[in-house]
Amino acid sequence: MSRSLCKRLKRSIFSPAMAVSVCVGLWFLMWSRAANLISYNARYDTSLTFRDMGAVFLDDIAVSHSLSGYDLFAPILAVLPAAALFCEDYNSGYIKSILIRIEKRRYIRETILCSSIAGGLAVFLPCFLSGLFYLINGRLDTPENVNNWGYSTSFDETVYARMQYIWGGLLLALMLMLLAFLFGAIWSDVGLLVSVLFPNKYLALAAPFALYFSIHLIFYRLEFLLVLSPVNMLMPNTTFIPFILYPLLYETLLLTLVCILFSVLVRRRMWDV
Repeated sequence: MSRSLCKRLKRSIFSPAMAVSVCVGLWFLMWSRAANLISYNARYDTSLTFRDMGAVFLDDIAVSHSLSGYDLFAPILAVLPAAALFCEDYNSGYIKSILIRIEKRRYIRETILCSSIAGGLAVFLPCFLSGLFYLINGRLDTPENVNNWGYSTSFDETVYARMQYIWGGLLLALMLMLLAFLFGAIWSDVGLLVSVLFPNKYLALAAPFALYFSIHLIFYRLEFLLVLSPVNMLMPNTTFIPFILYPLLYETLLLTLVCILFSVLVRRRMWDV
């Protein structure tokens, strides 16, 4: 890793914006469990713990996403740490001093890497930390544990019905964490792309969510396009996901397309720099 990329990553990852993304994300994914525990103990005068209320952990993770609306607002968290990197460099004129030291190709590559990693972590860390909490305070996903609770899980009617029991659910959990990272990287890079077209920091931060929400609304109206809705890629516990690796392939394709578009358009933006 180059020294310049290392500095930019540290500035983005250890920033107040990243702290806000992680803390807000954790609140989204855990408030319902905390509220239920407090409400139940207050109503019935008991002293239950999080462990007492824990179910199979994959189901707890899926429910935390569905109840909180985290998947809808996650792009906002993704763009905060680094989506405005290019915009800030370009508008301040600092990009000229950067390009004196490194070539344009390297600057573009490092900007994409920094945005992707920081945006990916902004979504991954809340999912990972909350998932670890549900794992510690819940039960592994095994047929025995599910049958003991006497209900179907969030993945029973999906292509992940069998996969959810591999390694007690840990394999599917690892896949969900990877999806979270890719999701954050995509929408942070969408912010980068917007900042090339319109070098305005606030547009770079706001436009990805507006685009994300608009796409979901349109695809929701046209039901046959729901399989392409980015909302379903962060927690793919839906019946219309066609095969197991579909979300990973779909997000990888989106990330590649966004990075290519940014690389092409940013060269045109920097022609006179």
